[in-house]
Amino acid sequence: MSFGTKKTILTVLGAVFLLSWLLHIYFYYFRFQDLAPIRPNAATGQIYKVNNHGYVFYLTMEQEITAYIPCGVAFVAVVTLALLENRWKVYEKIHGKPLGDYFRGKHQK
Repeated sequence: MSFGTKKTILTVLGAVFLLSWLLHIYFYYFRFQDLAPIRPNAATGQIYKVNNHGYVFYLTMEQEITAYIPCGVAFVAVVTLALLENRWKVYEKIHGKPLGDYFRGKHQK
């Protein structure tokens, strides 16, 4: 596999991670907050409590699952990204130093 292909795969995984995480936040805190009641409603199944900085609302199990699917996709994408980056060393080939140097503060020199 060529270097360009590896770089593209890692870039796509990073974008999938970011978009999935933002979609999770949108669903869980914004989309369902406007639709959900502020008191549990057993008749509709909206009994799962969500607390958004003091604003409490209740979701159904289906809404909970819908909100957490993008979260799971984000987790899988970032773990896959980390494993592939560790194996391929794309960052190191681009910048001439290991990615770990960035996190140890050696990037400032």
